Amino acid sequence: MILIVDDEPSALMLLGMVLQSANYVVRKATSGRAALRMLERDDCERCSLVICDIRMPELDGREVIAEMRANPRLASIPVIMCTSSSERETVVDIIGRGACDYIVKPFQAAMVLAKVRAVIGEEKPVIESPTLTVRRLRISLPEYPPLVTATVPAVERIADDLVSALQLRNSTNARAVAERVWEPASLLGAGRAVDAARCVIDAPDESDALRNANTLVAELREFLAALQRVAPAQRL
Repeated sequence: MILIVDDEPSALMLLGMVLQSANYVVRKATSGRAALRMLERDDCERCSLVICDIRMPELDGREVIAEMRANPRLASIPVIMCTSSSERETVVDIIGRGACDYIVKPFQAAMVLAKVRAVIGEEKPVIESPTLTVRRLRISLPEYPPLVTATVPAVERIADDLVSALQLRNSTNARAVAERVWEPASLLGAGRAVDAARCVIDAPDESDALRNANTLVAELREFLAALQRVAPAQRL
């Protein structure tokens, strides 16, 4: 379970949607004091992460993390802080108080999921290992290199089409291109590309779709680099 804490209902709703789209169980609190009350009950046993805004009335994010770190039952729960500033002083202060990472508002869905998975140890691979893919697809190892070779141009076309959609600021085309990511990425276990594509498709508005599409382009380039590394290695 992930507990998200923010006094802004819209921020709670959007962050909750992002996490639930990735199948996380989410609980919400609208104040720091309410969050601590939840955690001090049995929820602390099930909570794997707290995502907390810094600026809140009654008890701000810095005070929340201070009380958590002073409580033996809550001290080990990781915290990601939300901030509207990426200035070095703010980041240093957040990390110095015991936060594992930070998210800058307005956030990108793909970036949120990447940070969450990194903190709780669920980071998905750029590409699955050849051994796992061979086993999952029930193919022989010699069949793997041709599969990778055939996938490279398909991913290159998708990346080029997505860049074109971004240049035109066309969110409809960006969503359509993102739909095409699923087949090659799922075939070869590119979990990060799949998640980034889903964030484009499920974005609540045009600006979010385009912002997430930029992240997807980066993930597709990582995917291509991994394919190009793996294919020659398998042919040797």
